[in-house]
Amino acid sequence: MKRQIIRRRISYISFFFFPATFVYFSPYVIIDASAKGIICGSFFMFILLFIGSLIFGRAFCSWACPIGGAQEMISPLKKKFAIKGKITKWLIWAPWIIAIIVVAIHNGGYQEIDPFYRTNHGFSLGSIYTGIAYLAVLALIFIPYFTVGSRSFCRHICWIAPFMILGRRIQNLLKTPSLKLVKTDNDCIDCNRCTKNCLMGLDVENMIKINKMENSECILCGNCADVCRKGCIKLKFK
Repeated sequence: MKRQIIRRRISYISFFFFPATFVYFSPYVIIDASAKGIICGSFFMFILLFIGSLIFGRAFCSWACPIGGAQEMISPLKKKFAIKGKITKWLIWAPWIIAIIVVAIHNGGYQEIDPFYRTNHGFSLGSIYTGIAYLAVLALIFIPYFTVGSRSFCRHICWIAPFMILGRRIQNLLKTPSLKLVKTDNDCIDCNRCTKNCLMGLDVENMIKINKMENSECILCGNCADVCRKGCIKLKFK
């Protein structure tokens, strides 16, 4: 379980620094900057996450995402998983991307690069308005968590996940090496430990049985591999 201890600590640290970094994940700031012809920090962040997903899939979600860290910290308080409605984040993401493109074109494209746009020398909490925005983001994390189910933000709201899902699909088409869950030759004993310990509530045991370890909602935390007594699953580059 050493890997899980390390992973959780990294995600907790990421959440600890979220007050300093949340502007770089903001869906609003990139639209506001695009309206002024500015390529901002969140623009670079989303591009980097897309590129990173070509190698690491959605591992960012479980290893380094501050929002994922926040949800994991409160995971003992909620065991019900939000397993339906994953299309809703695409209904949020698509109009948002269109809005960015339309606003940028309408204002003559990009003329300036400012990675620290809307920050206080790179630190996100620079005014009362960003403080209110930060609290609003926390509400988006915790209210769905307790009303809909565990990791509901990841399933239904996250505007970051589609970048990585698309990157993963492109990687699968290119068949380039990447971080993956891999089924080994060891026989599954149907203990269901993998499914019970999946952070996203996936039916991992069934994925093993049908030998289909790829799932767009898998965040490659490796928890299923670490709890499997028979070593039926491995998290590795393939």
